[in-house]
Amino acid sequence: MLKILEERGHADIDHIYNEIKRDFVSISLATVYKNINTMLDAGLIEEIKIPKKKSRFEIKKSKHSHFICEKCGEIYDIDVPKKLDFELPPGFEPKEASVMITGLCSNCK
Repeated sequence: MLKILEERGHADIDHIYNEIKRDFVSISLATVYKNINTMLDAGLIEEIKIPKKKSRFEIKKSKHSHFICEKCGEIYDIDVPKKLDFELPPGFEPKEASVMITGLCSNCK
């Protein structure tokens, strides 16, 4: 699974399952889900939650955000500033923030 994610970059569960099934014909989708969850819990991979679409997974790497093309669905890693300046209500204590940008990639534009 890690090899697939390394080659593909950002893959959904169906892509991972179909790729693994080529070499391991008897593998079940439940086994793929179980292994994905184990790797998520171990911090080896991260889930990219995309509104109204299936989650994608990637190998965990340095902090970054994503640009998602609305036409082709491709996901691109993008760097974000070290410090994001948000105005939060008094008493709020942020622990983590994520940024997802959608639009058209250069190929679809």
